[in-house]
Order: sequence, then structure tokens, then C-alpha cells
Amino acid sequence: MSDEALSVDVTTADLDMIEAALQTQEKILAVQSRAGGKAARARLNDVKGLLRRIRRQHPQAGARPSTWTETARSMFFI
Repeated sequence: MSDEALSVDVTTADLDMIEAALQTQEKILAVQSRAGGKAARARLNDVKGLLRRIRRQHPQAGARPSTWTETARSMFFI
């Protein structure tokens, strides 16, 4: 999979649905990785990273903006 950025036309509702699906996938992979699945652990880390990127670009309604320390911490701790 390449790391080049693509522009995709999605609505806010679409993004909410994608985020919810990824959260479900995160829970499934967490259970599998606790059972000893090394591939599941790697995939779980990928899903968590993707969820972080989605949440950064699509803040929840009513959510407070992150502080500079939270932003700095998110860049260094994956």
C-alpha cells in the first residue's frame, strides 16, 4: 500500500460511518491480538493510527480543541 495522499469526496455522515466501522474493527483486532495474534497486533496498530488521523481531521461536534501539548504528545506517542 502506498503512502501517497489522495483526495476523496466524502460527506460528514460518510466519515462518521467509516470512523464507527474502524472502531468496531479496532475492538475485534484487540481481542485477536490479546489471544496471541501477531498479525492482528500489527493490523491493530495500523487501524489505531488511521483512527487518530481521521479524528484529527474530523473533530466531533462540541469537542474542545486540543492543546499544544496534546498535539505534541500525539506526534511522538503512537
